[in-house]
Amino acid sequence: MSTNRTISRRKLMGYAWVGAGIIVMGELIFGTLAFLWPRKRESKGEKVLIAGKVSDFKVNEVVYFRKERVFIEKTDEGFLAFSAVCTHLNCVVHWNEILKKFECPCHGAKFNRYGEVLEGPPPRPLDLYKIQIVEEKLVIDTGAPVERKKFDPSQMVKD
Repeated sequence: MSTNRTISRRKLMGYAWVGAGIIVMGELIFGTLAFLWPRKRESKGEKVLIAGKVSDFKVNEVVYFRKERVFIEKTDEGFLAFSAVCTHLNCVVHWNEILKKFECPCHGAKFNRYGEVLEGPPPRPLDLYKIQIVEEKLVIDTGAPVERKKFDPSQMVKD
């Protein structure tokens, strides 16, 4: 006894639409949860950048280390090492040599040569990195950025 059960095209299309709807709803729910779930922050640990010899840097020069996202500035008073990451939305800022300002391309923020906010939405100045001078070489600890409220001359490292 063989019973041939056939399904009509109308029912087959109905099942296909229900299946597609379930898949789309699953993707929406999963995507929303993945977006809202907090990300684990990487533990930065100790990262060190040996930027070069102290004598390699010229006064009033700003040097960018792209891989590490670090700006190093030498002034008459000493050295500063800034994070190149904007404190607003983590965009990478650029040094404008003509205007002598750091500029964020995302929302038009501007920072002076000491990393202080001149205009725009950032809540605080650019973060600093600790600098040491070891055997006439500039050593930057990029593992621990220092948040600050404003520039203080004590933040400069004398050469």
